[in-house]
Formats: sequence, C-alpha cells, structure tokens
Amino acid sequence: MKKTIILIACIVVVFSCAKQSKLSKSFECSLTEIENKKEITDFNNNFKLSIPNTWKTNLYFSKHESEIFTADTLKQLTESFILSTSYNLGNLTLNDKFYKKTDSILLNNNLEFIKSGVDTYKNNKAYWYVAKGSKNNFTYHQFNLTSKRSENTYFNASVEIYGDTKIDERICEAISILENVEFIK
Repeated sequence: MKKTIILIACIVVVFSCAKQSKLSKSFECSLTEIENKKEITDFNNNFKLSIPNTWKTNLYFSKHESEIFTADTLKQLTESFILSTSYNLGNLTLNDKFYKKTDSILLNNNLEFIKSGVDTYKNNKAYWYVAKGSKNNFTYHQFNLTSKRSENTYFNASVEIYGDTKIDERICEAISILENVEFIK
C-alpha cells in the first residue's frame, strides 16, 4: 500500500512538471489554477483569456490590433498587476534588430533591463523581458512577451507590476494566465 501511494505521488509530480513551460521555469513558478474564472474574448475573436471573474476588463480594437486590458481592482495596486494583451497585424521578425530596438525603447523610457529570454510560446518563437523603473511615484516592473503567430500577425502581452514586493510571484500569476490563452484563429 505504501509503495502504491509513493508511486502515485511520483506519477503526479512527473506529469505536473511536464506541463510547466520553459517560461514558467525561468521564474521558478509553481503551477497554479485560476478558480472562479471567466473567459474574455477580444473584439476581433482572435484569442480568449481566462481570468478571475472579479477582475475589471476593458477591450479596445482598431483595424491593426485587438486588445484586452485587465486587472484585479479588488487588491491594492502594489499587490496586483495590470495585464494588457493584444493580437496585432504586422510583420515581426525576432532577431538582433528587434532586440536592439527593444533595448532602445527601454532606455528611452528610463527602464533598467533586468533579464530576458527567447522561448516557445504556444508553439511559436517568443521573446520576453523584465525591466524596472519608476512610474506614478511607484517602483515599477514590466514583464513583456512578444510571440509571432503567423507571417503577418503577432501576440503581445505586457504586465505592469507596481511596488517592490512579490515581483516574481506576480509575474508567475500573469504567466499562468498567459499559458491558458486560447487562440481562435
């Protein structure tokens, strides 16, 4: 009986670890499941987000992009994060020119580069970075993920994290939401 319990526990651990993405491993995230969630679909029906049903959400669209902005407004700003996701029309090449342009944008916005990586997101190449600065008299961290979806479309997610506490924990919560994005088209 004891061996059976140990075997089952090992199987659960192995399968749980197998589901963890390289991105979540980069931040040493533990797997989390969102409870009491609702699905939000962007205006152009490109993707769906599963978020807690208490979060406030705004949608935006133009002929080139469709965005979902969402945040937990029940928590203090320094305990939560603001998530902006968008599906964009346009050519995107994740190469040295793109990375240099990103670096110059960070520099122009007085953001200090913390770390970055190139990974796979939803079976496509993706680039992510974390930067730090000051915004609205708060210490501010930004996590950004950009992933090419097709020859002329890409997905972008930006997470604004205010304050200095539980930064990686809040990035992990955002990653958990992003890993459950469902692309419709």
